[in-house]
Amino acid sequence: MNTYIDVKQRKLEELLRLLELPEGAYEKAKDRYEDLGEWLNRESSTLAGFDPHVLVQGSFALGTAIRPLLKDEEYDLDLTCKLRDNVSQQTHTQAEVKNLLGHELELYRQARRIEQKLEPKHRCWRLSYQDQLAFHMDAVPAIPAEDSRRTGLTQMMLKSGVDHRLAADASATAIWITDDRSPTFKVLSPVWTPSNPEGYAAWFRSRLDPYPRGLLMKAQIDPVPLYQRKSALQQVIQLLKRHRDQMFRRDVDIKPASVILTTLAGRAFIAGQDLVTTMTTVLNVLVAFKRSNSSVVLNPVDPAENFADRWSRPENARLQLKDNFHAWIDQACADFELILQSTDPELLAKRASDRFALSIGADRFAKALGQEATSIVAPIEAPHVVISHNPPRPWRRLR
Repeated sequence: MNTYIDVKQRKLEELLRLLELPEGAYEKAKDRYEDLGEWLNRESSTLAGFDPHVLVQGSFALGTAIRPLLKDEEYDLDLTCKLRDNVSQQTHTQAEVKNLLGHELELYRQARRIEQKLEPKHRCWRLSYQDQLAFHMDAVPAIPAEDSRRTGLTQMMLKSGVDHRLAADASATAIWITDDRSPTFKVLSPVWTPSNPEGYAAWFRSRLDPYPRGLLMKAQIDPVPLYQRKSALQQVIQLLKRHRDQMFRRDVDIKPASVILTTLAGRAFIAGQDLVTTMTTVLNVLVAFKRSNSSVVLNPVDPAENFADRWSRPENARLQLKDNFHAWIDQACADFELILQSTDPELLAKRASDRFALSIGADRFAKALGQEATSIVAPIEAPHVVISHNPPRPWRRLR
């Protein structure tokens, strides 16, 4: 790496240093997840006859988890409990499947003396811990998709250009999940909500490296992935997520969805690129996506699903989700360009505080730059969310 790129990378690494989950938080999440998985699979479990398969999903599975923005904000771990035997859309309603898992989670809560009540969500159960670490797990009940569904997904993925092996493995993990907003929630019906967190994680891993192996199909409790070394893609997503969280901290309902920015970044990534090049590549792809004015971000493992469909729903019109996604792209480009180009440690420290809510001393940035800190610069205006029917001015591409 040349010196010019190396200095830029060190500045980004200063931000990343404070974004990673502390080791204690990760271990606590891992221990609790594994303990719950063992409980659901114990010999006397009421789920024993359904062959429960417990797996992590979301940012923990992808290696893109970051510290909460606020000190009192809860850490979260999303998991799926897939009942693999003796249950189908023909034998059980969504409500029955959800209650099966809820019953065992309540027994677990009581056995572990967790004071906070089990909380039903639309698609999951929330189990919250309030001890030395504010933490919750969202457990999604699920059943495997049938053969015809998996075959259809394989064909759609192949047509969209997905590798044959990845398409076959990803479709094999397709599931149906419960949702109490569904009109068929309490009746036997083939209409359930589709999902495939395992398949999406496999696609994401395939973007990090050539697809190396099959999925863990036989395990009862999948291990929590521990990424001792993060790829440039994972680090860029962590940085973008933190920037987004800070920009939309006052109204989380309008902030860009993690799955959208993760999917666009994953598609942009070129294996082997360094952190700085990856950041530039991803931001340029985001700018190109904005300029296209597209409202479509397809799920790579279910091309019939549009991750951005919420943007066009009438009930979300007031949120102006697309305009706010575009506004965030503009702000991210401005802020990361400043960070990559600036040689002023005080300015960098101020921007880290304003745009990332990270307390990094100017001396840290001075060290990254190989110089002494300079005098304090004038304050920079705080980030704000642009909500307008008129598209914001496009930021120029990074060079």
